[in-house]
Amino acid sequence: QTLALTAMEMPKDLTPEGIRNEKIKVLEAIRPIPVNELEKHAFRAQYAAGEIKGEKVPGYLEELGNNDSVVETYAALKLFIDNPRWKGVPFYIRTAKRLHEADTRISIRFKKAPLQLGQDGQQQNWLILGIQPRECIKMEIQSKIPGLDIATRTIQLDAANRQEGDESIDAYEALLLNLIEGDNSHYLHISEVEAQWRLVDPIIEAWAKDRKPVHQYPAGSRDPEASKVIFEAEDQFWRYSIELGGDAN
Repeated sequence: QTLALTAMEMPKDLTPEGIRNEKIKVLEAIRPIPVNELEKHAFRAQYAAGEIKGEKVPGYLEELGNNDSVVETYAALKLFIDNPRWKGVPFYIRTAKRLHEADTRISIRFKKAPLQLGQDGQQQNWLILGIQPRECIKMEIQSKIPGLDIATRTIQLDAANRQEGDESIDAYEALLLNLIEGDNSHYLHISEVEAQWRLVDPIIEAWAKDRKPVHQYPAGSRDPEASKVIFEAEDQFWRYSIELGGDAN
């Protein structure tokens, strides 16, 4: 859903049907992952014993009491959308249990500028959309450092979605209100659900048949280093922070 909302075209209107139609177009344009290329586009892992907020926690297999389980607690995908706007642009999505923090965000990394300032070039710009637990919009851009030298630095523009004193509502509270008012713009249509399952079902089935031990990561840690296998370039990895500079990419 976050991918569809990020990549969708502007709807002709803001009715539930108008928004839904554009999301469905995106979902149906996602290129299916060939099962024989699964390792290049999909990665899975399980959390092992670790520590979260100073408290030791057991690993998934220990909790389950089944050392043969290959059920993933971490899943990451590289996806491509076959339409004119997003041709050749990789989208990376992941979901996991017991990482170092629980949050939801959309991180958009822009292409390198065709003309680079300075001998060392510039970092790429970022747009960060924080969803949970902190709602925010941040932009990281490269700005020339005042002075005679041709050099740049990273600055952050912060457009906080909530101001001090703003009322905070629970996500389910908003959904229930939409239900009462007959507004289904935030609810999934069956066409969206079917499009998503068509994409992930073959992956789930292939993983279920593959009985090799899966990668592990300590509970409370960051993404497994091995998940880098799905990235297109050496300088790419998951972005960990909404703050200036991020932590990794």
